[in-house]
Amino acid sequence: MNRRLAIRDLTLALGGLVSIPSWASNGWNANSLSISSSFFKTAEQNILEVIVETIIPESSTKGAKSLGVPAFLQKMLQDCYEAPVSENIKNGLSATDATAQKQFGKPFEGCNTQQKQQILLGFEKSEDTRLKEFYSLIKNLTILGYTTSEYVQTEFLHYNMAPGHYYGCVSVKK
Repeated sequence: MNRRLAIRDLTLALGGLVSIPSWASNGWNANSLSISSSFFKTAEQNILEVIVETIIPESSTKGAKSLGVPAFLQKMLQDCYEAPVSENIKNGLSATDATAQKQFGKPFEGCNTQQKQQILLGFEKSEDTRLKEFYSLIKNLTILGYTTSEYVQTEFLHYNMAPGHYYGCVSVKK
């Protein structure tokens, strides 16, 4: 046996064990996210929560808001996207409230479900590419956050990190 190869392989194996990231658990939950409270203003955070709840509302199952998806969105926007994208999101949140004021005479949070859906679908079909990109990103991140949450992974998708068993002593017959 070559001692150098054995030491190299052992080092790689130990390095792999040490570097197993937190994604190896059963998904994320709202308590596992550390977010900066200064990323969104309170009004923007409230509008984001209402948008997320409009996209995936609470029914017999938990909705996006109750699973902490707004915190997931904030963490993703803060850590994974560049400043122009984050600014577009902030501008889109302001535009959402302004559109609600213009169309219905009340803030977005005060609108009923149909009015909220009408505003968001208007953004989806808008000629303004910034609004279209805003809604598309919020919708996609909401779906991503919801489907990768610990609740959905364990309750509906029956996620198991190492599924099945390995039976190495099975005879092969034709």
